[in-house]
Amino acid sequence: MTRWIARSYGCGTRARPRLVTVLGSCATVVLIVCMCGVAWGSAGHATATSYYRLVQYPGAGFGGFYTQIAHARRTIDMEIYELEDRTAERDLVAAAARGVRVRVLLDRDFSGAAANRGAANYLAGHGVEVAWAPPGYIFHIKTTTFDATTSDISTANLVSKYYRTTRDAEIMDTDPAQVRAIEETFSNDWTAGASGNPRSQTVQALGLIWSPNTESGTAETALVNQIRSARKTIDFESEELSDPAIYQTLAADARRGVSCRIVMTRSSEWDSAFRAVTKAGCHVHLFPDNSTALYIHEKLILDDHGTARESLLIGSQNASVTSLTRNRELGILLTQAYGGAGAIATASATFDSDFRSGSPWAKPKPKPTPTPAPTPTACYPKTNSGKCYEPDEYCRDTDHGMSGVAGDGEAIVCENDDGWRWEPK
Repeated sequence: MTRWIARSYGCGTRARPRLVTVLGSCATVVLIVCMCGVAWGSAGHATATSYYRLVQYPGAGFGGFYTQIAHARRTIDMEIYELEDRTAERDLVAAAARGVRVRVLLDRDFSGAAANRGAANYLAGHGVEVAWAPPGYIFHIKTTTFDATTSDISTANLVSKYYRTTRDAEIMDTDPAQVRAIEETFSNDWTAGASGNPRSQTVQALGLIWSPNTESGTAETALVNQIRSARKTIDFESEELSDPAIYQTLAADARRGVSCRIVMTRSSEWDSAFRAVTKAGCHVHLFPDNSTALYIHEKLILDDHGTARESLLIGSQNASVTSLTRNRELGILLTQAYGGAGAIATASATFDSDFRSGSPWAKPKPKPTPTPAPTPTACYPKTNSGKCYEPDEYCRDTDHGMSGVAGDGEAIVCENDDGWRWEPK
């Protein structure tokens, strides 16, 4: 699955406009905000409102991401699970040709080696630095940093055939501490080689949700805490829902009166989770899993929208044990208090649209138990070798006049009809 960004020049040599797309039920509204200047607080730090922008897919399209590559001046560092986008690949090559240092770290575990082989060969053959993530770990992360100033934290892979039909999202993050931690983690992952271990390579920063480890716990711990912190509402969107710690916490929210809504693509794999959360009071709405329906690939947790406590967690992590405790993944937690209000409002509007468009999950009807075939009556008597008699076979002297059952269950009798034979009764 996949998706990415948007921007273009317009404010000077370095500043770029930000494209924020709100995908509603009837139309796509595009809001362009030009960040020509930065507001500064009394402590000399940029105000948090300048740090985050949300790009919502598929409505935004990927033209902005390509423009972002074209406007990079010094460095592009990409960690990506899947790269099968010829336009992005050509743009990365063009960036390298004009002197930008372009480094692309590709997943090779699971199916990554096969999926990314074409891109790896093309990029490496045209001036782009390419490395493979260490074996034994799935690098499911989807993050690109430009000029060490903007990190795009995405739920989308770069696979162009899925762009038009997949729900994804991305946060464009310019928080200096977070971007620095992302770049340092990338550098550690890049230089680790085959013996690398993501857990030891993670650089923490407030608000970043890393897998496998966030602060002293795991990403699973962080997601459970985020779900548990909801007081009035929780909205949840994901491609997968198999981790009991996640869906049981959602169920616990519903049982204590939190309004709980879930949007996903239909799959029987998640029926156990759906059964648990709906029994507790969550509302699960699903899209069909077919080529024409919107595919839910976005991973989102939205708490208490419309209140001062509202927050949004969005990133590459699926709600599975592997994704949250073993993979290399990255998500980000935004709050109203720290510059996340705009992104939260856009994400909430999109979620509302998806929830209205999906169909309620219904408990699967139990399959009827097939009527077992009648067990044939055991044959008797049997031959001296233990086999069943069949009609028209000769009887033994000791069977004369006896009734029995043939091998096919038919009643037989030993009668003298031009010789003693077993005959149908």
